[in-house]
Amino acid sequence: MAQPSTGDPAALGIQDAPLEQALEQMATATGISLVYDASLVSGRRASCVTDTSPPEALLRCLLAGHPVDYVRTSRGTYVLRSPVRRPPRVGRLAGIVRDGEAGRPLPDAHVRLPDAREFRGTVTDSTGRFHVSGLLPGPHTVVISHLGYRRHEATVYVPPNDTARHEAVLASSPIAADSLFIDADRYGLPSARREADRVPAAPLRAGGAAEVPDVLGAAGSVLGVTASAPYADLHIQGGPPGGHTLRLDGMPVRNPASAGRLLGAFSPLALEGLTARKAGFGALRGNALSGTLELTHDLPAPSDPGGQYGTVRADSRSLGARLQGSATLGDTPVSAMVAGRTSVWDVYQDAGLHDLIDRWSTLDPMLAAAQVSADTSLAGGSLGARTQPSAGFYDLHGALRFDLGPATRLDLSAYHGRSTLGADLVLGQPIGTDLGQTGEEGDGFSLDSSPFKLPTRDEQDWSNTVAQARYQAPVSGRTTATLQAGVSHYRGTAASEVGEVQFTSPSSLRSGAGVAAARQAAHGQEGTSAVTDVLLEGEVDVALGPRWGLVWSGGLTHQRSRVRIGNAFAPQLQHRAHTSRLTTAAEMTIGLGAHVQLDGGLRLTSRPGQGTVFVEPRGALRYDRSIGGLGTVGLSVRGGLYRQFTTQFDLIRDGATAVVPTTRMWLPLTDPLTPPRTYHLAADLTWAPAPRWQIDVEGYRKWQPHLLAIDYPALRGAPTAPAAPTDPSRFIAPSYGFAHGGGLEVAYEGTSLTGSLRYAYSRAERTFPGRFGGRQVLVPWTDPHRLAFTAEVPLGAGLALEATGEGVWGRRWGYRRAYYAYLTPDDLGAAWDERQLDRPETHRLPPRYTLDAGVRFSRSWAGVGIEGRIGVANVLGRRNVADWGLEPHPDGSVSRWTRSLPGRRATVSVRIRY
Repeated sequence: MAQPSTGDPAALGIQDAPLEQALEQMATATGISLVYDASLVSGRRASCVTDTSPPEALLRCLLAGHPVDYVRTSRGTYVLRSPVRRPPRVGRLAGIVRDGEAGRPLPDAHVRLPDAREFRGTVTDSTGRFHVSGLLPGPHTVVISHLGYRRHEATVYVPPNDTARHEAVLASSPIAADSLFIDADRYGLPSARREADRVPAAPLRAGGAAEVPDVLGAAGSVLGVTASAPYADLHIQGGPPGGHTLRLDGMPVRNPASAGRLLGAFSPLALEGLTARKAGFGALRGNALSGTLELTHDLPAPSDPGGQYGTVRADSRSLGARLQGSATLGDTPVSAMVAGRTSVWDVYQDAGLHDLIDRWSTLDPMLAAAQVSADTSLAGGSLGARTQPSAGFYDLHGALRFDLGPATRLDLSAYHGRSTLGADLVLGQPIGTDLGQTGEEGDGFSLDSSPFKLPTRDEQDWSNTVAQARYQAPVSGRTTATLQAGVSHYRGTAASEVGEVQFTSPSSLRSGAGVAAARQAAHGQEGTSAVTDVLLEGEVDVALGPRWGLVWSGGLTHQRSRVRIGNAFAPQLQHRAHTSRLTTAAEMTIGLGAHVQLDGGLRLTSRPGQGTVFVEPRGALRYDRSIGGLGTVGLSVRGGLYRQFTTQFDLIRDGATAVVPTTRMWLPLTDPLTPPRTYHLAADLTWAPAPRWQIDVEGYRKWQPHLLAIDYPALRGAPTAPAAPTDPSRFIAPSYGFAHGGGLEVAYEGTSLTGSLRYAYSRAERTFPGRFGGRQVLVPWTDPHRLAFTAEVPLGAGLALEATGEGVWGRRWGYRRAYYAYLTPDDLGAAWDERQLDRPETHRLPPRYTLDAGVRFSRSWAGVGIEGRIGVANVLGRRNVADWGLEPHPDGSVSRWTRSLPGRRATVSVRIRY
């Protein structure tokens, strides 16, 4: 036997060979001493292709998937044996990467652990930090690379149930190449990314402490982005639900409703991350009033030898899977990914989602009475008895990447998702007092000893389909070009049905007029909104110097939209449009010294045939510096003019069977409607005083001299059943307002605690056409004061305790939104002045508090990783108030009743990766 040796690094290339032969080849190449019983490896085969790696990494690669383990003796001999099955004690690695000359943190440096099969790699964040969890204890090789710097490699010992820390200082290295591809948004000053807060893939897939993953719900972890209850509509820094755009691989996706973090439009397993751009975003980022949300599909690197794997994930609401792999077609590396997810409602009805639909499908007696003549009313309580909620969703994702040469690649991707929410409603179980006396008759109906019932069906259905192709290649040593083409289609429908009237109880309605009111309130309705976009866009990126650059883009968008909606208060609206837009934008980056960067941009938009060109100048000034013992400071000031050419309008439903309280429509704006415009001014400060701490502060102001909103009084007074398509200017009118606010976030990452604390303040006012005397009032979608925290405490043995909490204060518009839109003094009589429905800012809701807690566990056996989470949402069981309703009584008085958010509920999720 050869003298025992620690062995030398070696490269290995073995494809489907007998394991015994592969082990001998590896031992010869590395010079190690290897001892094993032949029966352990008999009949087994192995495949392993690696770059130069240490012997232990090669040994693990060969033994992957086999029930064979190894130990190393004190003299260096490797002994193969049967594995010992016990839960591994795992550790974590955290660190920071710095520039060797300036000492400033390096964002977007690539961090790899070649010998850790459970870890594929990560990149440093905007402050140069990285974090890796779930590592087996022991020595690990850490390889860090960054464009323009020398590769850094070191060995770090990861302790069990603890965190190892490593600081890497990278020396600069000149680059000599014929052509070089640089993503201008990823390099430069760290403050250049403060307008683009990124949520990486891990939080998207993990979910909260007690929630299943919801991609858009994860955006709520970004300072300044909020998800309003109960349907989790996203708002960016005081903006309305339609004030931002959402894009997947550059293509628009509409109405990805998440129903209070209980449904989601996208499979978390399919996505690489989410980028939120807030006030002051650049000219290249499109047209929007408040910001943008950008999603990208996740693909393995073509050269990743461990890039072929599958993942299965299950929770109480969905079942999902992902497959990915890398291959070579001829000389072209190809990466592929396919992922899908479906709801499990037909098998198991999640209690939280069931409760949400049940509470929000209540037939409101006040709105029902207002839909018939003013001299009729309903008495005694809500007519709504909600039964048989229904929900369902599925989505499919696919992506391909062809690496055609140095900095040349072709990306293809497609997505289709569909969601439904509905309920079968039965009237007759009042929430408040009894509904009058028995034995009354009216309208030909006899009220005998049976409760009055009216089975009703309401359903919302929406779907999105997206496909795109993107090609990028270097044009010269300093210029890169990109061309993208794609199509996006959205369709949403709302439908309700009426069943037969039945009577089975002495408690019913006060009169036959009440029966008529209920029947009219639940009359059958249908609505459709559809939008199709076809896009062709190109971009040229020119490096003018070491810190000078110019990016130019141009594109053509053709859009087709169709709307047909209405309700008991509003006549049926019909509108069709075919429009096109030409856009061009340019942005220049100028380095003013080592620490200052100036960005200036201009965006132009025209609508062929209308003769108007809309100009949007935008700019930013950024400063970054490492200040001795005070750490690193980054400051950015941004602003500009912003317009939106396709506007989302939410038509409030009549409340009869509003499982979803609004019907959404998208209208491309044409004459005489002028696109809304806002002016932004925003400032951000990032301070990293120590390796474990980061503090972010932001502030913004938005001037909104021209907005558009639905004029509900004009809509209610319009003639019914128009014979021709509706002119949008008949029910959409100008508005104006402002929004300002700010926030503070403190994040800490230690060995025994990782967490963050965020506070955000927001105030927004605007006018609402036809309502509130034309004065500016507080908007209903903001949370004026929001305080949130997250915390993770490692418990050892792959376990961690997680907790998230949130408090919201100052919410206004306390009654159901339909009250403010449709009710008039004639509907409420004397109660109008008492309830002050013309002053929604006086209807202050009580504070909302939530606390979620859970335990996360992770294990790995024979190359199969298992991660799970058990938690409780709303641990305190608070019945947080969502809004109020009004309840009329026989004596003419009106009382208030409360509609609350779902209470305490348990959640379980499991993810298996192999």
